[in-house]
Amino acid sequence: MFTIPENQQHVFNAVAYMIEKKLLDIQIQLIAHKNALTLVAIQYEPFENEALLLQVEEKLNELYSLLAEFCKTYQVPIQSINFQKELNVKANFLWEDITGARAASMKGYGISDENLMNDYQKKINGFTTSINDMIRTLNNN
Repeated sequence: MFTIPENQQHVFNAVAYMIEKKLLDIQIQLIAHKNALTLVAIQYEPFENEALLLQVEEKLNELYSLLAEFCKTYQVPIQSINFQKELNVKANFLWEDITGARAASMKGYGISDENLMNDYQKKINGFTTSINDMIRTLNNN
């Protein structure tokens, strides 16, 4: 065991938390592939190499083992995450992305068809309304 000064412990914690978040992202991709989750604007190319998927899952498990050893060695505490708050944060980041995609921002790309931009803005407004509703739902419970 190492003695890590309290004012430096946050560095080890941040590395562990970052690694676990990225591993979680990989797991979500695997789950999406295996369970045909709803996809609209993207589509994964057919991937039938089960042997490769098993290797990836084995490596994922290996990475989790390495992370567990890292956390034990450097006394990284378990970070308790409020799931509702985490969803709220993700929803708010999505809100920022959506509102940043408003029609006025498209003029820089040379799109000048007013009817097209009006229709586009209506759709963006629909996304904005829907994500605002999700955020309100998360905040009111």
